[in-house]
Amino acid sequence: MAISCDIIIPVWNELEATRECLESISARTDYPYRLIIIDNGSASETQDYLKHLRTVENREILIIRNSENLGFVKAANQGIVASRASRICIMNNDTVATQGWLAEMEKILETHPEIGIVNPSSNTSGQMPACGQTIEGYARGLQGLHGQIQELYACRGFCMLMRRDVIDKIGIFDEAYGIGYFEETELSYRAQKKGFKIARAKGAYVYHKESMTFKKYPEADSLFKKNEKIFQGRWGRRARVGFFIDRVDAPLRIDDIAASISRAGHEILIFLRRGVLWPVTIDHALIRKVEMPYIFFGFGSLYQVFKRKKKKPLDIVVADNKLLGEAFKAFVAFHGATVLVYPEKRLLQDAITQVSRVQ
Repeated sequence: MAISCDIIIPVWNELEATRECLESISARTDYPYRLIIIDNGSASETQDYLKHLRTVENREILIIRNSENLGFVKAANQGIVASRASRICIMNNDTVATQGWLAEMEKILETHPEIGIVNPSSNTSGQMPACGQTIEGYARGLQGLHGQIQELYACRGFCMLMRRDVIDKIGIFDEAYGIGYFEETELSYRAQKKGFKIARAKGAYVYHKESMTFKKYPEADSLFKKNEKIFQGRWGRRARVGFFIDRVDAPLRIDDIAASISRAGHEILIFLRRGVLWPVTIDHALIRKVEMPYIFFGFGSLYQVFKRKKKKPLDIVVADNKLLGEAFKAFVAFHGATVLVYPEKRLLQDAITQVSRVQ
């Protein structure tokens, strides 16, 4: 069977995690693939294991050996440059694949030509096995979600499947991000600028042990902050918008506004009076619901704005009626958010641009 996907895995030691990752791929992948392993200057034990792998795996394996650790970004780029398949999967060596993971992600790309990059479901994005539940057991419980997607503002780099034409149009990871952090977010933003959507395949599952390699870097925190500054300098920071909707008689519909805001990477919290219909049809990771009691909606709304001021403040609050909007404006000195009564799309977009701009 022709190779349709190259799975690119940078490896820097972590032999046991690497072994579990590669064995899970071998046992649970029912879609044609080739392994491209970037040995990022691993010690002899891991290096010997990878050499031996070619003699026991009944498939083509390309191993690229670096004399030193070049970091995740450069290693992934080495694999992308070496790839010739129509699909490219970037994968961490601290992941565990489950049955049918790659075929389900590929199915999403086949049935949704507008999607350019797809993640699987994972504990990294909040899909956690219950206490005592096996990873494979949890994955089987997602079978009813096959074919379903949730849009994302950006893919996570632990496991991301891309179309070849995404790379052809936008290029490889930007190596300005050094050994890692924010490189996959930047790639996702560039893809969206070219018209591709980003999504999670709800029915595919890959478990991620999370940052096993980065934990060994004492400068990881400073690297994160440095790369965050690079990213925000190029793309701006994320704005947080709160919609407060309490009119049951004429409920607000914000489909087009919510879609444009979330796809631009900004977070939306929709505060609904209990009984009001959900005002959007898009399923997006940056759109979340907060249901409020039917009575005292106004007081509860003010409380929500004040409560979030301490940790994750709302930058913009949008009310669906003038009275609630005036209440927000009366206390603006305490919460600091820009207040709008349900505006035209252009007015809200202008406010988001002002908030997200990095000073």
